[in-house]
Amino acid sequence: MGMGGTQRAAKFARYLPQFGWQPYIITVKTVQYYAQDATLLQDLNHVPIYRTGSLDPLRLLALWEKRKNPSKKIKNSNPTTTYQKKSVLKFLNELVGGWLFIPDSKILWLPFAFWQAVKIIRHEKIQVVFTTSPPQSVHLLGKWLKFFCGVKWIADFRDEWTGGESQPCPTKFHTFINRRLEKRVLQSADRVLAICEKLAHNLHKKAGDDPQKYMTLMNGFDKADFQFDSAVEQNRKFTILHGGSLSKVSNPEPFLAAVSQLFEQKPEFKSQIQLQFVGTDIFGQLPPLLEKYHLKRQVEVENYLPHREAIRRMMQAHVLLLIVIKKGREEIITGKVFEYLASGRRILAIIPEGELAAIIRETSAGTIVSHQDIQQITWAINEYYEQFKTLKIQNKPAESVYRFERENLTATLSIILNSLI
Repeated sequence: MGMGGTQRAAKFARYLPQFGWQPYIITVKTVQYYAQDATLLQDLNHVPIYRTGSLDPLRLLALWEKRKNPSKKIKNSNPTTTYQKKSVLKFLNELVGGWLFIPDSKILWLPFAFWQAVKIIRHEKIQVVFTTSPPQSVHLLGKWLKFFCGVKWIADFRDEWTGGESQPCPTKFHTFINRRLEKRVLQSADRVLAICEKLAHNLHKKAGDDPQKYMTLMNGFDKADFQFDSAVEQNRKFTILHGGSLSKVSNPEPFLAAVSQLFEQKPEFKSQIQLQFVGTDIFGQLPPLLEKYHLKRQVEVENYLPHREAIRRMMQAHVLLLIVIKKGREEIITGKVFEYLASGRRILAIIPEGELAAIIRETSAGTIVSHQDIQQITWAINEYYEQFKTLKIQNKPAESVYRFERENLTATLSIILNSLI
């Protein structure tokens, strides 16, 4: 699979052997998904990967398409899907999965994964199991394996299970069952990792057990992904790029409203500013918004690109757009933030106050504005354009950014693993 959630586990698996740990990966066979990126497998040539069957909707959809077109293969080199297919995937992944299965539809993968995991644990003498969510059901697998095989177990959380916007529960009944499952998982795990301090705090508060086992291990960037055969030259025209998926949490409307306002004030900017959106538009929001704000001609839209190509596009831009719009108290720190930081490009961060804003300020990486202040967003765009014209725009990351290197983060994970045995 492509998109940001994949990379956390993949990068840990890449670097763990440097610190004395050999990873073995269990995952599912081909499924239908918003985006696929076979290039990520290039990091994992040294890692055994076991793929099992599943009865979850996205796996069944892949089997159905294969049966319908037996000679057709999924083209990982061109990982895009139509808006119609995305709508089907969204329905299957969220509505069907959220309503019919608790905690999610991937629980239909667990019987296949469990027996495969037991065989690997016994044959390879595995000492620790690492499960990462979402999907949340994977932690039930970790709990079973700890009970039946006597292994140590780390439960890694990239999002909230309950109480957040990322994985909402459709009814009070679903919430009740999910909270009971979540508490049992948290109390059973030997270590609980979270991608930010607030998430770690929330998880501990829900479980009410030993606070020492709750740890923060942020996402990061891989310096190897920024090494190209030749130097990456920036675009000649001033470019603002948004990399990554668009969703209800990363709704680009405030930014587009600000751009539209700026173009009304200074029509000459239409030919001097280039806007790019590179990534999966999961909910199909972008086309109607471009129509609404009359920006169809000024905005270049590309679907999901292989990871390193997406990074190249970031390096070619002058300003990187970061959007986080949330209604609740959940802290959302997207994985691309750290690659934005590593690129050295200025970040226009339309985000709320919190840990993410603190990271942007600490690294002096960009400008933070509220999604409700269209005038301030317009000012920030104009300010960056003036810096571009006078050659004063910065292109070098702060030294403090390098603590987020994937290799360094994996070294921390190895220390946690060592402590378990």
